[in-house]
Amino acid sequence: MRTQILVIDDEESYCEILKYGLEKEGYEVETADSAESALGMDLSVFQLIIVDIMMERLSGFDFAKRVRNNPKTEFIPIIFCSALNGEDDTVMGLNIGADDYITKPFNPL
Repeated sequence: MRTQILVIDDEESYCEILKYGLEKEGYEVETADSAESALGMDLSVFQLIIVDIMMERLSGFDFAKRVRNNPKTEFIPIIFCSALNGEDDTVMGLNIGADDYITKPFNPL
């Protein structure tokens, strides 16, 4: 069974770039255009979640808090991928429970 990754971003282009690159490396990738729509999915099937922070209605920070507070998903690795590039943003993301923090724009190679 291939590793399943969920990419959450309200910018379709970032979802497509990440999906293409990760699938090329052999991963199975699903995308969601909002944190809210991702919460409607069975998150427990994913081995990694890559999530943007700045999204309407429910931020990536709030999404990550919900994932970490759910016993079925609390140990799924989370990587924030965001245009927020300040040290405070990175520290906040890691304190919430993210495993890593990548800033946009990024080199998909």
